[in-house]
Amino acid sequence: MNSVFGFLETRLMPPLNKVANLRFIRAIMQAGIITVPFTIVGSIFLIINNLPQIIPPLAGFFEGTILKFSPLYTVATTMSIGSIAVFYCLATGYYLTEIYRKEDKLGVSSFVGAILGLYAFLMTIIQVDITDGAAQLLQTESDTAIVYNGIAVGGWITRFSGVGIFIGIITAVLATTVYRLCVQHNITIQMPEGVPDGVSKAFASLIPAILIAFLMVIINGILSLFHTDLHGLLSKPFEFVKDLTGSWLGIMVIMLLIHLLWAVGVHGTAVIKNSFINPILLVALTENIDGANNIFAGDFVNMYIFIGGAGSTLGLVLLMLFVAKSQQLKVLGKAAILPGLFNINEPVIFGAPIVYNPYLIIPFIVTPMITASVAYFASSVGFVSKIITGIPWISPLGIGAFLGTGGDFRAVLIALINLGVSIVCYYPFFKMYDGKLFAEQEGLKQSK
Repeated sequence: MNSVFGFLETRLMPPLNKVANLRFIRAIMQAGIITVPFTIVGSIFLIINNLPQIIPPLAGFFEGTILKFSPLYTVATTMSIGSIAVFYCLATGYYLTEIYRKEDKLGVSSFVGAILGLYAFLMTIIQVDITDGAAQLLQTESDTAIVYNGIAVGGWITRFSGVGIFIGIITAVLATTVYRLCVQHNITIQMPEGVPDGVSKAFASLIPAILIAFLMVIINGILSLFHTDLHGLLSKPFEFVKDLTGSWLGIMVIMLLIHLLWAVGVHGTAVIKNSFINPILLVALTENIDGANNIFAGDFVNMYIFIGGAGSTLGLVLLMLFVAKSQQLKVLGKAAILPGLFNINEPVIFGAPIVYNPYLIIPFIVTPMITASVAYFASSVGFVSKIITGIPWISPLGIGAFLGTGGDFRAVLIALINLGVSIVCYYPFFKMYDGKLFAEQEGLKQSK
């Protein structure tokens, strides 16, 4: 076991830590956190629309009352989840510029960085094609959407939703990099002393804005010659990545990497899920809202896998609370049960501890892979409904699953089954570890 821990410390942790500490990755992580409220707000109104499915006996009442106003209140969903790429872009530009400001000691404005990132993103929205030596705005129409003067519109501007998240991230990184380089090399308009700070910053952003505009025009123009654009260029690779991470094997790899990092004390959830996976899950969620059937979407992880937190540790906490003989685990169970109900398990991971613990690390790694498999196959055969709403990651057991699926009680059953799975998986290892601690405890008593 020591050789395994040594391998993880020397081979796996360093490259993953380097990636996680890249500036744009840290900015994306912060952007993901700041956009969570918008997905939750938008999901609240989706839940209202699903009230007839949640409470079937009152379906007629809902359809005759509150659902008659659906076009009014679903605007909140359209402008939150339906515009999530805009928020992601703004937040990424803001936090990346903030990192440059603090770490490079540059005189940049985080607000200006956010606006420049948004400007670059907006320049990718309109679809232009160059044919026969002339540029023209695309005009197409289908049964479900139209492209009018180059703007793809469904219920709302299509590229503002989840499909635009990664383009929003890329353009925000590109724009803030141009801004940083301009400030570093003094390629800005310097205003004399005494000019208000807001005016100075506005003129300081003028040259970066011009450069960004020309850069985006050049990129769009080159791609237009090939009858595509940034969205079209990246759609195929992104679909491949999304399909890969949304497969059973992909989920297994993700869970394994997350928990291998946790095993040696690194926040695997932050490094793997929050940095790389959350944007993909958000795109999948927005697609589900529009009728797709992605299994690995929204907060699938906290609904079904992280029962009590990473490692599905709520089962272990319950064993500590009700079965433990050793005083150490009894006390820890009492302290950890309340946070565990809300998927917070640092007290267990570092208090049991699970980190570097050969007794508990095996079920900690294996249990989430089993619970993920249960939820994945239950979803793939249609036993539970697809995930259509965003939920807070601290939603207690079953409640998050119920709300995330738009009120499917079978999702609660899967969450409870996975709790049972975690208890069964942890039990033999817990007994060995508890027995060891109890023997040490009794030995200390006798020695006194």
